Amino acid sequence: MASKPIILVVDDDPPILLLMRTLLREFGFEAVTAESGGQALAEARARRPSAVLLDRNMPGMTGDDLIRALRKEPGLDHLPILVVSGQAVSSAELASLGADGALLKPFDVPALIAQLRSFVPAEQSA
Repeated sequence: MASKPIILVVDDDPPILLLMRTLLREFGFEAVTAESGGQALAEARARRPSAVLLDRNMPGMTGDDLIRALRKEPGLDHLPILVVSGQAVSSAELASLGADGALLKPFDVPALIAQLRSFVPAEQSA
């Protein structure tokens, strides 16, 4: 029996979350969404996703804060994290944050899926 890998999508913009949920489903993933860093941390602890896609600019707990929090969590500290941002993120910034990759908004769908699949195959055996 195959299971779809869970991708946690974190963004404070509900239309983006809806788009990502639909898009990821089309490519063989299950999307779990969160509108804040705090909600995302709770979802990550509960659902143990295969990867995280997150926006950096959110009110309250920023994407950067969330990355740091995830890196301190046992069992989540090596979770692949892709930053999706309206501003370019340098490789030095990614390294200092502990993120694994970045995509610039508006992103190219094939590039997003390729990055995700480099960390997580679309279907995993249960």
